[in-house]
Amino acid sequence: MSAASAASTRLTRLRKSGWLWTILTVAILAVYLFPIYWMISASLQPGANSVDTEWFPSSPGIGGYETALSDSGLSGLRVSVIVALGSVLVSLVVGIPAAYALSRLRSRAVGVALILLLLAQMIPSIVLATSFYAMFNNWGLLNTYVGLILANSTAGIPFAIIVMRAFMLRLDPEVLEAATVDGLGPFGTLWRMVVPLSRNAIITAAVFTFLFSWGDLLFGLTLVTRNDMQPVSVIIFALSNSNLNTWAATMAASLIASLPALVVIFAAQRHVKAGLAAGAGR
Repeated sequence: MSAASAASTRLTRLRKSGWLWTILTVAILAVYLFPIYWMISASLQPGANSVDTEWFPSSPGIGGYETALSDSGLSGLRVSVIVALGSVLVSLVVGIPAAYALSRLRSRAVGVALILLLLAQMIPSIVLATSFYAMFNNWGLLNTYVGLILANSTAGIPFAIIVMRAFMLRLDPEVLEAATVDGLGPFGTLWRMVVPLSRNAIITAAVFTFLFSWGDLLFGLTLVTRNDMQPVSVIIFALSNSNLNTWAATMAASLIASLPALVVIFAAQRHVKAGLAAGAGR
């Protein structure tokens, strides 16, 4: 067989392999995107329920969206946005200096601290929710933004510290020493040098903390008893368990609630990819 014939055979095989991988990728993508299509279809079927939903809405209507965007739905979105942004702020305020300190220290205590952070993330949320209920009840923080923000920050702070520390370990020590020689103190170095250089890691931590808080259900159910303080996740849960015919409203509310998270992910995906890659040592 000549070299040209062998090359042509290899090229044909590569093309067939490429088509196979393309078909497989499209099939997997269709499986993952099907729930989204199902939610859209169900949200346009006012008379549908969990066991009687058509593949295609024969008589589409927007009644589900009207219910989802009622006063309680908009109130839930407001609460979730405030709590999620507050959790991001608390996690970064605590996590940035903690991550920087752990990245500069050379001590066995750093390893112990990291293990404790990992253990903190492994504690079941139901245990934390029960403890927070008793504690916040004594402090008067039930049905408050502060209580929900503090509770949701328990997931964001350990994650933020671990991610940002992994990035800050890669910072050039000579650059930080030069900042000290120029007269910057520890806080000046942190704010003017470390924070700008760690932008990707900080954005990554912020995005995941936002998602942790946005998708929370347990703390919203445990620490809130007033309807006007219920996050959107609790409202969706209430709609799904209602005796009324609210399946279309449940699907509509789920779609609406997913939009802020999707916007955050798409807006920050470049920074998140860079932050995770750098934190992994790539």
